[in-house]
Amino acid sequence: MSTLKFVKPDKSNLFVNIFRNIRDSNRGLLIMAKESSTVQRLIPLEIIVGVIAGIITGFTALEYVILAVIMVILFTTETINSAIEEVNDLVTDEISEKVKRSKDLASASVWIWHLMYMGAFVFFLVCHLVNFTWWTQLIPV
Repeated sequence: MSTLKFVKPDKSNLFVNIFRNIRDSNRGLLIMAKESSTVQRLIPLEIIVGVIAGIITGFTALEYVILAVIMVILFTTETINSAIEEVNDLVTDEISEKVKRSKDLASASVWIWHLMYMGAFVFFLVCHLVNFTWWTQLIPV
């Protein structure tokens, strides 16, 4: 792993800063793609199962959008979780109950969004299997 040198940003050139921020963000996305087993395995599996089941049962565009928004939040939460774990590992190499607690809490936030995705997916799937149009129930007649 290469060591990055911190360069104090030059605030006089807005466009240079914007492109540096984009470069740094893309570097973070590449790190997640290369190093996160959740991003490499679990999220693609959830997306593939969701799309295939949605095609078979006829998910609506709204349902796909809801699942996509949850997936973006899940990916963002996974990224924050990984950053917290990296910082904890940087701070100390010792086994500490506080570090373990911090990592467990960050991991719990990822787990919550996995449950949200699976809950929404199962809800949509069951609604389509029993021909229940849930979105019409949201609008009072």
